[in-house]
Amino acid sequence: MDSISDFTRLENENYHSYIWRMDELVQSGKYQNWKEITPMINKELFDEDETQYRDESAYRKAVKYARDFYEAGVFGNNEDEYFKKLQLERQSLEKEKVKTRDERNELRRVIREEARKESYKEQILRSISEYHCNPLSYDENKQFTGILKTDNDLIISCTDIHAGIEIDNYFNKFNEDVLRDRFNQYLDKIFEVQIRHGSENAYVILSELVSGIIHNELRIENNQNLIEQFLSVTNYISQFLAELSYHFNTVNVYVCPGNHSRVMARKEESLKGENIDHLAIPFLQAKLQNFKNIKFNTNDIEESIAMFNVRNNVVMSSHGDKDSPSNVVQKFTLLFGIRPSLVYLGHRHTNGLTTVYNTKVVESGTLSGTDNYALDLRLHSKPSQTISVVTENGLDCLYDVKFE
Repeated sequence: MDSISDFTRLENENYHSYIWRMDELVQSGKYQNWKEITPMINKELFDEDETQYRDESAYRKAVKYARDFYEAGVFGNNEDEYFKKLQLERQSLEKEKVKTRDERNELRRVIREEARKESYKEQILRSISEYHCNPLSYDENKQFTGILKTDNDLIISCTDIHAGIEIDNYFNKFNEDVLRDRFNQYLDKIFEVQIRHGSENAYVILSELVSGIIHNELRIENNQNLIEQFLSVTNYISQFLAELSYHFNTVNVYVCPGNHSRVMARKEESLKGENIDHLAIPFLQAKLQNFKNIKFNTNDIEESIAMFNVRNNVVMSSHGDKDSPSNVVQKFTLLFGIRPSLVYLGHRHTNGLTTVYNTKVVESGTLSGTDNYALDLRLHSKPSQTISVVTENGLDCLYDVKFE
């Protein structure tokens, strides 16, 4: 214990017990004599009133007389009990010091972590804002000039894209070139479906654009940082949407943020809304500002759930990490007071169709395919997405699109 705490008068400690404790410090050898400690005692007892100050002999003689009586056994065991109590109080003070120090260190740690988070988010926003986003030019020669007026529209899933990861295992190969090729394969299949059904409008659901940084396996397999992942995938998506705009009357775009796209690696440290997928719409709007038939839509009620209407059918969509196909209809109905006709989920990396109380729950796969994290869990499925043909009667046809 340092010298300051030695001379601090304890709570409920009277003048005589305080002087006795000071003598104990001298007796123990911690201080040489009363002359050394008298200035600190005067300061503690009388503060600035120097008229009350006493010399060392006054204190020393007073304690000597008391000690003579004490050693003669006049006080019995009362003083032993007092010193035990005094020792406990000093231990309590020491504990409080330790607690205060620990609290101060924890506060500093929290401040450091918050500063790192803010710095990282600022870095992402600054890098994207400094990126020279050159808008795509609209090619009127590619525009469809016929009449599109049919009884159906297409809902096109584009989920779990995972741009930035590089995969090379027995089951799957994926990199930036493969991603570009799969987008082109997807366009070919979409136009094939459109020609077959004469579909009028397209509704595109984007979710989990990037591979992200949420676990160590991804960090090892990623060949781009989070900012590079976002910039590269939005370039591909803008070209993808531009091609769709030439073939459909309108292209409606929705984004459902995925767990891979959160800004912080640990889920516990990520706040609601801290997700890089949220930047996709403003970025794509700038990139595709010359394409007047592409409509970008925000999730106004709940940022993680897209809600829209297709041919008088209520459609809801989320990424799927917070929802299960078995209960999502009940939860959405209770949450919004509206029963959806169609619900779209991603996250589970497989295409699927479930009927829950006459609501169709459509699950879409992943563009990236099986990575090492999935293999460690003994999971594998081909890269896939879904295309839904929707009429006024609801889901008319569902295409299971698989990629090479």
